[in-house]
Amino acid sequence: MFKPRPRIEALALPGGATALVVDEALAAPQRWRNTARLHAGEFRPDRLAGYPVQRIALPPQYATPIALYFSEYLRDRLGFRRVVDVQAWLSLATAPPLAPVRASAAEPGQGTALAVLFLSEDPASGGLVFPAAPVLDDDEAVRVPARYNRLVVFDGGRWHAPDIAHPDRLGTDPDTGRLVLEARLTCRRRVS
Repeated sequence: MFKPRPRIEALALPGGATALVVDEALAAPQRWRNTARLHAGEFRPDRLAGYPVQRIALPPQYATPIALYFSEYLRDRLGFRRVVDVQAWLSLATAPPLAPVRASAAEPGQGTALAVLFLSEDPASGGLVFPAAPVLDDDEAVRVPARYNRLVVFDGGRWHAPDIAHPDRLGTDPDTGRLVLEARLTCRRRVS
């Protein structure tokens, strides 16, 4: 699923956190676009996502390789230990976010890593923004532009949101909308 030996770029975020960026992450990204196209009628709104989005949940046989790749190349750099659970989706943003969000973990000693892999060939469909505070128009915010087959992984406990400057580029068509592969990885935190 993923290319071996990734070139990982560390991007400093507000508050001392780091986002990890891997370009050309998937070996065959077009397969995911084809899958989204074939199942376009199955996308459904996800009210728990933190932003207006329609999603298709991916079965474990597709989520597990994401967890393995994360564990091999990215987990330690973000301060996590073992992956406890992984959920993954194909997602289409349907409107800009109203505010940034943070992901939480249910158990003490756990954290949540989030992975966003851009599958849209239109970079204007929107990347990610990491504000220092819970507002979208934060002057200290760090922006990661969308790029086809770019993977961004970060600690979900940090403020984050889709960075959508052109809402007219959004929609429910996987060929033209902001199509991403997203994963939520619940992990044990590394003890300092």
